[in-house]
Amino acid sequence: MDEALKKRLIGAAVLASLAVIFVPMLVEEPADRQPLEAVPEPPPARPFESSLLREEVPLPPPAVPPTQARTEQPVAPASTVPPSTEPASPARSEPAEPRPGLAAWVVQVGSFSRLENARKLVARLRKAGLQALDPERIELRGKVLYRVQVGPVLERKRAEAMLPKVNKAAGTQGRVRPYP
Repeated sequence: MDEALKKRLIGAAVLASLAVIFVPMLVEEPADRQPLEAVPEPPPARPFESSLLREEVPLPPPAVPPTQARTEQPVAPASTVPPSTEPASPARSEPAEPRPGLAAWVVQVGSFSRLENARKLVARLRKAGLQALDPERIELRGKVLYRVQVGPVLERKRAEAMLPKVNKAAGTQGRVRPYP
């Protein structure tokens, strides 16, 4: 086919498509010129009333997994616990209380470079009756690690009470950390 004929056909197709798009816009009456009676008026707003919204609803008790309820030791009240004689370490970056929006605590048992080692430890912790999370994949200083954690629990005191049992079952020195 002749090159000039191809260009003419393409040009005609472009002009036809532009006509299909823009001619209806030119023929239709703009929306701002339509009569106001055609637009229905919205009904007047009424305040929402409900007796359910006036009642105060009590907060539900915190959920306690059955394995933790049987295995935890009671914790002495804070007023009877003697103050720690250790000086605070400036290198620790974990907060004493949860950050805004943070609602739980875990015991971090360890971090492993091999996933199979992390899974073995999780299986050992679960066999000991602890609620161990699946290994979490993290990157630290360019290395891929698999973090093993037990919990989460809503109160830091409960996480600290679990710490001796976790350390005994894992054979490591765990730390209480905010979750997530």
